[in-house]
Amino acid sequence: MAANSVTRIPEAGKVPTQSEVGIVPLRRIFEGLTDWRKRKGKVYTLTSLFVLLLLGLMCGKRGPTSIARWFQKLPFLVRVRLRFPLGRSPAPVTLCRLLQCLDVVELERNIQLWVLAVNAQLAVAGSAQRIALDGKALRVASKRGSAAVHLLAAFSHELKVVLGQVAVDHKTNEITLVADLLDQLVVEGRLLTMDALLTQRKIAQDIIDRKGDYLMVVKENQPQLLQDIRMCFDAEPLPDEVRGVARTVSKGHGRLEVREIVTSSALKDFLDWPGLEQVMRIRRTITKLKTGETRTEEVYAITSLPPERGSPEDLLAANRGHWGIENSLHWIRDVTLGEDHCPICKKDAPQAFAALRNLMLALMRQLGHTNMAEAIDLYSAQPELALITLGATT
Repeated sequence: MAANSVTRIPEAGKVPTQSEVGIVPLRRIFEGLTDWRKRKGKVYTLTSLFVLLLLGLMCGKRGPTSIARWFQKLPFLVRVRLRFPLGRSPAPVTLCRLLQCLDVVELERNIQLWVLAVNAQLAVAGSAQRIALDGKALRVASKRGSAAVHLLAAFSHELKVVLGQVAVDHKTNEITLVADLLDQLVVEGRLLTMDALLTQRKIAQDIIDRKGDYLMVVKENQPQLLQDIRMCFDAEPLPDEVRGVARTVSKGHGRLEVREIVTSSALKDFLDWPGLEQVMRIRRTITKLKTGETRTEEVYAITSLPPERGSPEDLLAANRGHWGIENSLHWIRDVTLGEDHCPICKKDAPQAFAALRNLMLALMRQLGHTNMAEAIDLYSAQPELALITLGATT
């Protein structure tokens, strides 16, 4: 899409309409950012610096210092196409200061708008209906005393992209910031999945108030709720109880995995929990094909979806899909993109660079890449191709 094309961006909390479908040029994310720098001595535009950071991430560079050194070794035509002044290249400290001084909330907001616009086609078609809420620690930043040591993200099961993200500092925890994250999202009509840490009455009520639904794992942090659900499945079904069963079998990586779910509506009128309609028991049995060794895991969960909208098959798929955030986001950021070893730690720089990693992954998925390591190998060998690819959306 040409850089001067115009595409309307949906407002936060608003479901995109057909007229809002389209790809907003990537440069719009950065052109709208507040430039805090003084006019005197300003050599590079914010947009050029951010595009360089994105290009470096696409080519496998893991931090501002390595990106700055790599830029100096790029072919002349590539550097010219990046719109930097002839004979000039940004120093590592310039890129670091950029991440430290920008308004990270404004950056996250602009990225979120771009992601919403890019994926509006699927949202309108009803294909993007599940959102995983999960947190991730920034290990090096934490060790070096950064205030933002944790990030709470909303991740689309279907689209495999981050829809929103908030920083969690050392003085609080994920639970208190869920409402702030929900304010960034289109919750109505969506199913939000989460692990046991976020299984809290207030979070459930916040989701219900926004006309969404939840699927929450229940563990020992909610002892009475866990005991009640266990007792439900230990007892015989009631006459008016709706119970459902589903089972999936998968084979791969030298193991056989069987997942079984049993759902029940028996407790919806007895448990003091906002919007609760069904409880469930999920049993996962894994057998190593080579040795025959078997282990079984069992978890319990609750949902606000009634049986007519939440079948056992759908709930089993949603529970399994929630953990896609580990493989499709956290693992890639930690291992492929080297987030756990990135030394950035000052001010809001860790969150800002994490936001750029999320943006790069969203762009890669929009371009059709499913294996990020292979995509990075491709672009690192051909930085000109990376620039052309990035230019198609800028």
